[in-house]
Amino acid sequence: MPENIKSECNHCKCSTTHAILHQHSFESNPQEYHYEVIHMLIQCLGCETVSFRKESHDYEAHYQVAEDEWEHDTSIDIYPHFIEGHNGLESIWGIPTIVQSVYKESILAIQEGAFTLAGLGLRATIEAICNEQDIKGKDLQKRINAMVREGLISKKDASRLHSIRFMGNDAAHDIKKAKKASVLIALKIVEHLITTVYILDSEVKSHLETTISSFDEMLSVLEENLKSFNDGETITFVKLLGKDRRRIIENNQVLQHEFEEYVNNGKLENVEIVEIPNEDGTTNKNYKISIPQKEEEEETDIEF
Repeated sequence: MPENIKSECNHCKCSTTHAILHQHSFESNPQEYHYEVIHMLIQCLGCETVSFRKESHDYEAHYQVAEDEWEHDTSIDIYPHFIEGHNGLESIWGIPTIVQSVYKESILAIQEGAFTLAGLGLRATIEAICNEQDIKGKDLQKRINAMVREGLISKKDASRLHSIRFMGNDAAHDIKKAKKASVLIALKIVEHLITTVYILDSEVKSHLETTISSFDEMLSVLEENLKSFNDGETITFVKLLGKDRRRIIENNQVLQHEFEEYVNNGKLENVEIVEIPNEDGTTNKNYKISIPQKEEEEETDIEF
């Protein structure tokens, strides 16, 4: 028995050298029908992943590959199954549970070659994202189009998602098995959608400045900026925003008005609005910063 064998690794996603940990074979009676099944427990010498390899040899089915050279039919299965060349999504644990669950089941169906179920699963993944994002519509067609209006995806993305909708409908209503190539392309489209809606958005917010479109987003920025001002300092809204004002692309006046109401309602104890008079008799609204002073600890006389 050879010590090593070239085999596909379900972790490396390519052919690597494996050590044969254990091997068992069964060979039929050549006088009846000659075939052999070899079972191997193998371990990748690169990533050390352990797999199960099954070789089926049909010695009765020969075909010529060159002059005076013949080969027989051989089929090889590697367990657990995997999608060749597919690395899956990174940071999957940041994806909502329902979306993650349907996506994983779709992957499992593709790995097992169940392409009818895979078509249904990929379509269901889109539905799960619509549900999680609260995208309304009486059917998936309208919900995909609504995602475009909500700014979650582009029109080109929507066109691709409709293709998966067609494939899922064929699987559900006509019990039509999709081709492997079609399913693998659909998988790329769904993974792009998941990356766009969840993974990329989360990573961008963690490492890059993004635009401010809501009051809550602006408030967290302003509360952080307040820490850089001194007690009694009076500043304008623009100065309070500082460099972050470039992040407000639209609705600047609306967000400023919401902040004024927030301050007037006493929700920021260390900020109050003051009116600064102009030479023409008008006034400008400014913000006065009050930083609570720490109480000095009373000195205690120590007797010796």
